[in-house]
Amino acid sequence: MATVVLNRPVLDAYLRGPSGGVWRWLDKQGDKAVRGAKRAVGVQTGQLRASIHMKHTMAANGQELWIGSNTVKYARMHHEGTRPHVIAPKPGGALVIGRGRVMVRGPVMHPGTRANPFLTNQLYHFRF
Repeated sequence: MATVVLNRPVLDAYLRGPSGGVWRWLDKQGDKAVRGAKRAVGVQTGQLRASIHMKHTMAANGQELWIGSNTVKYARMHHEGTRPHVIAPKPGGALVIGRGRVMVRGPVMHPGTRANPFLTNQLYHFRF
């Protein structure tokens, strides 16, 4: 039987450090997930697609990898979907529906939005 001696600093650097193999693997898989999410997201103006990004940082207990959009207000509604709901214009204003085609003065009933989990569908990139 052989004795295995672990070099803790080297192992720590590999597992937790930004130059280690785990960091490189997470970066590679994260890039794949970002590209997949950008392909899967619905596109009208391209603003949501352009806002999808990855942030890889050191945390107290290791590494954190964040993928998503924090600049587009409707990203979560697109991802999770919405129930039917009323949309009302601001006082004295009007709603513009259909890329500026129709102006409506009163409230309208939105039929809801089907969920498009463009981010969670990319989790398969991180399985072992």
